[in-house]
Amino acid sequence: MEDEVVAELEARRASGREGGGEAREDRLRSLGKLPVRERLDLLLDEHSFEEIGVLAHSQLDALKDRTPSDGTVAGSGKIDGRTVFVSADDPTVLAGTRGRVAEVKLTRVRELALREKKPFIMLSEAGAARVQESRGAVSAGLGRGFENHFHMSGLLPQVSVLMGACFGGPSFVASQGDFTAMVEGTGFLGMSGPPVVKVGIGLDLSPDAIGGVEMAAKITGQVDHVGVNEAETLAAVRRYLSYFPSSAEQSPPTVAPRAAPCDTAEGGLALTRLVPENHRRAYDVIKLIHLIADEDSLFHLRPEYGKNLVTVLARMAGQPVGIVANNPMQRAGVLDEKAAIKARKFIDLCDAFHIPLIFLCDTPGFLVGPEIEKHRMVSLCGRLLNSLMAASVPKITIVLRKAVGMAYIAMCGRACHPNAIISWPTAFFDVMGPEAGVMLVYGKEIAAAADPEARKQEILIELEGEASAYATAGMGLIDDIIAPLETRPFILRTLERTQGCDVTAFKHRIDP
Repeated sequence: MEDEVVAELEARRASGREGGGEAREDRLRSLGKLPVRERLDLLLDEHSFEEIGVLAHSQLDALKDRTPSDGTVAGSGKIDGRTVFVSADDPTVLAGTRGRVAEVKLTRVRELALREKKPFIMLSEAGAARVQESRGAVSAGLGRGFENHFHMSGLLPQVSVLMGACFGGPSFVASQGDFTAMVEGTGFLGMSGPPVVKVGIGLDLSPDAIGGVEMAAKITGQVDHVGVNEAETLAAVRRYLSYFPSSAEQSPPTVAPRAAPCDTAEGGLALTRLVPENHRRAYDVIKLIHLIADEDSLFHLRPEYGKNLVTVLARMAGQPVGIVANNPMQRAGVLDEKAAIKARKFIDLCDAFHIPLIFLCDTPGFLVGPEIEKHRMVSLCGRLLNSLMAASVPKITIVLRKAVGMAYIAMCGRACHPNAIISWPTAFFDVMGPEAGVMLVYGKEIAAAADPEARKQEILIELEGEASAYATAGMGLIDDIIAPLETRPFILRTLERTQGCDVTAFKHRIDP
């Protein structure tokens, strides 16, 4: 082949990689952002990126020379040696708007991810449809990519990363991710951005007020992880994927086992002293999880949303597990609408990709009253119970203290068919909290007593034994009672026993 031909090819490739040019890239850096190709360098293993469509550009004559790669960088690469597919918006090219050729590229990598059953990652910034190429009747054909996301869901891991403002169409794409991460201060998520809100309802709002960290991560819980900068956020994506198989047709990857903090004398002592016997006293369940899991293996999802319930990926002897735990430090560990939403998606996620589930139960019940009913709490709990019943991964339930009413069932009680259900000696099982139950049944007798408070305490003591862990074990309704130091060994034995019992490949999709 003539040198001139090869030289022209290389020149065209170089032009496609230029993006919007150095000036716009410098502008990005001044805002604490990185150029799109540097983002991919951080996300992917070194020298592993295989680009698709570097020669692409807009087919409009007026935009042809202004749209290198048509503003979207796409292809395949590796994370920890495993193949992934990725598409990344380039905000230096027409503000990251997506042209019709870019949409062709995006569809191509989605279809390849589906065909080859590999994870798909989307780095989003702006990326709304380019007005010059999508206005008018052409807009009636938009949105076909959502069919790809529908077929990916539950079959292969989908990750959405909000690198910048993602309002309108890009927000819908972001919602399809099993895992959605946001860069603090620069990432935003919402139905419509400030200009549209201003025109539509007359409010002059900032992107942060519409869809910043406070809204997306704390109030709505639509974001699973917030990174302090782009490097930390992309490192979190790499770590998240390390717990998951490339598709539902594989088992989760294991790593070399690590000891747990509770394996040391100091850690063991901390575990035995962490949970107070007094059910009114709170403790931090995150510390408990840290003590029983492999060291430095925790990865929290939605840590700022519904903080009364903890959902965390971890490892036990190198094997990925998902842990759902009530947190008495927040609202006494009660289950509310946020906890129900958070638990349901996490259970569906772990079940779809064969990650065993461990439930640490210590809840006084569901939140009650007219305010919670406004959130459709009954329906949310019904959906949570459906997910629990449907989950076919190994399920291990450990009751630490309170197991009250329907909330106990929603923490994978016996009715949800866990592979193992045990308790600590401090556990308490009842249809409602002890004081509420006593007042409901014996209220008149207590009120008529010479000393109502003393009589109430007498009845509480009389009934305490009926709700104890030993009474429950005596009826055969739990498998065993264990000491705190036996918790990790019991989990490891159960995981070994149940290994290979979850053989279904594709099970179900994961709702946003």
